This record gives sequence, structure tokens and C-alpha cells, in this order.
Amino acid sequence: MAVKKRCQYCGKLFIPDKRIGTRQKACSAECQKLRKKDNNRAFSRNNPGYWRGRYSVLKEWRQTHPGYQRQWRQARAQRREAMKPPEIQAELFLKALDTVEKNVSLLREIQAEILLQVVETIAVKTCSLSRHAVRYKPR
Repeated sequence: MAVKKRCQYCGKLFIPDKRIGTRQKACSAECQKLRKKDNNRAFSRNNPGYWRGRYSVLKEWRQTHPGYQRQWRQARAQRREAMKPPEIQAELFLKALDTVEKNVSLLREIQAEILLQVVETIAVKTCSLSRHAVRYKPR
């Protein structure tokens, strides 16, 4: 039987999601929103200068590059409109395929390293056993 916990925000008992387990603090989406708000407030209180200092640099850059974001968005929308749905699907498929190929090659490298470690371990054990057998030959 699952262990019930008490929600830190509304006080109701709930069964935590088994994927989250003991880390779950809120019982519902409403309580989770309250928790998020509290965490954001605490972060801002603990890091008062986090959001300051960057805006002046950003504001200056935006003044020297007026309309940059609008132009970027329009160009992106035009590129997307120029593509037909199958082309978009193909582009997304190629990106996914590239990612999979990289992951597969990485996994193969890892498997090769593991195999080499196993072979080296067996070789070391075999050598030590053969030396041991030669040294202590029964007469």
C-alpha cells in the first residue's frame, strides 16, 4: 500500500506519484503553482542582484539594433512558410536522425571500452593464474 503524505500547501493527504516519491511536496496543480511562486520568491530574496545589471547592456544593444527581433521572427516565419509540411517533417526527421547517429556512435565507443576492460581483466587474471600454477607446481 502506498504511503500517504500531507500537502505542504493545503494540508490534505495524498499519495505521491511513484516516479517522484518522497520529493513530491504538493498534491495538485493549484498547490504546485503556489509552491512555484514561493520558490521564485525565495530565489529572488536570496539572489537580489540576479535580474539586475543585465538590462542596461541589453537595452543599449537593442537601441543599436532596432527591429532585430521583429526581423528575425519574420525571417524565421518566411522560412517555415516556404517549406511545405513534408519538407518540415523531413527537416525534423533529419535532425532526429543525426542525433540518433551521434548517440549510437557514442554508445558503440562505450561498449568498445567496456569490452576492452573485460578483455584486459581476463588477461591479467589468466597471467596471474598461469604464474601461480608455474610457481607452485605439486611434486
